[in-house]
This record gives sequence, C-alpha cells and structure tokens, in this order.
Amino acid sequence: TLQDIAAELRAFGTEGRTGKLDAARIAREHAAAAHARTQSRARAVELLRSVISRHRDTTRLRYVEPFRAELERLGRTVFGPTFEVEVDGDLQIRNRTLDGRTVPYESLSGGAREQLGIVARLAVAALVDRADSVPVMIDDALGFSDPERLARMGAVFDQVGADGQVIILTCSPERYAGVANAHRVQLT
Repeated sequence: TLQDIAAELRAFGTEGRTGKLDAARIAREHAAAAHARTQSRARAVELLRSVISRHRDTTRLRYVEPFRAELERLGRTVFGPTFEVEVDGDLQIRNRTLDGRTVPYESLSGGAREQLGIVARLAVAALVDRADSVPVMIDDALGFSDPERLARMGAVFDQVGADGQVIILTCSPERYAGVANAHRVQLT
C-alpha cells in the first residue's frame, strides 16, 4: 500500500544513500579530472618526444652526406676509384660497392671490414675543424691486410696525419712501413 511504500522510502532516506551518491559523484569528478590531467601530460610528452626525435633525425642526416663523402674520398685510396659506400642515419656503413658490385658490410671479409672501420674513424677525424683536430688511436690493427692494402692504408694515414694526429700502437712496425711521414717511437 501507499503507507508501506512511504515508510520504506523514509527508511531508505535515513540510510544516507543520497550522501553516498553525492560522494560517489564527487569521487568520479575528481578521477575524471585526474585522468584528463594525465592525458594532457601524456600528449605533451608525446609531442616533445616526436619533436626531439624529428630534430635528432634531421641533425643526423646533416652528418651523413659529409661523412659518406669523406669516407669515400679516403676509401678510394685503399679500395680504388670505383669505391662507394652506403651510410645510414646512424652513420653505420651498410654496404660497399666496388666496380659496380655491391656487398653488404656483414658479408665483407674481416680484413675489408677492419680497413673500412679504420677509414671511417679517420674520416670522422678529418671532418673535425682543422684547428680542433682530434687524435685517432689505432691499436695493432690491419693484421688481416695484404701488403698492397697495407701500403694503401699507409697513404691514408699520411693523408689524415697531414692535418691531424694518428697514433698507431703496434708490435709489428713493418706492417706500417707504408706510412711515409711517420714519427716512430720505439718503446723498450
């Protein structure tokens, strides 16, 4: 009956359900506001990350071409006039081309990879401002190089050494006999 329903509603009213509903609504509003703030910060972080990544990639690409050009200039002394390389955005050598034949870097012989690695280090040093040249340290390298390539690597050391400093540490000095302008120091 109507009186029973009215009594039931009064009983429900004393249980504080409206207060609980209001508290739940307030908690939901606080959670929604916190979520919105977190979403806003996440969007800001994502925007910052994408801008920094884009600028980093653009900056890297500005270095790729000069590095590749210097690497090819020095590398032609060692590998011949048809020498070309592909360099990626991380300044990693991807492949080498000789006489129109392209070979992935990983498929090159150990000696060719070692020679390319040294030429790459020398190319970086050659790209530094002449007034701020950086020394390049080579520690007993070129053990897998044939005499002709050793002589050509000597010419590269002379080219870079004309404007910078190349320090070669070796227990096999005859390996570097092709470096014409070397100042030799024997340690005993």
